[in-house]
Amino acid sequence: MEETIGKYIQKFLRFKGISNKNAGESIGLSESAFEKFLTKDDILISRLFKLSQFSGINLLKYYYEKEPLESFRKDEIYELQQKLEYSEVIIEKNNLIIETQKKYIEELEDKLKKINTK
Repeated sequence: MEETIGKYIQKFLRFKGISNKNAGESIGLSESAFEKFLTKDDILISRLFKLSQFSGINLLKYYYEKEPLESFRKDEIYELQQKLEYSEVIIEKNNLIIETQKKYIEELEDKLKKINTK
């Protein structure tokens, strides 16, 4: 049986030692209304945001493993990995350019020293 969003929230609030009363107050609900809130299949995103901010827990993670968000997230991770790899290639090329420039500078300094000693 799949864990509901309410059970997911409840688990993390208990872990953090946050009471239903305090959690409910953080989103404008009484303790009894908050307990009913935890039984719903759909919860307003604005309430999840407020509750996440209050508790310091990213309660939206629950949806990261649900479709279509799971696929979107995987696509975003893949795109970020591609950008990271591309950035690493650019950094390596820039490092090679810097090393080459350092060598040219050393050579020019040596030539300049030879000219000045004559």
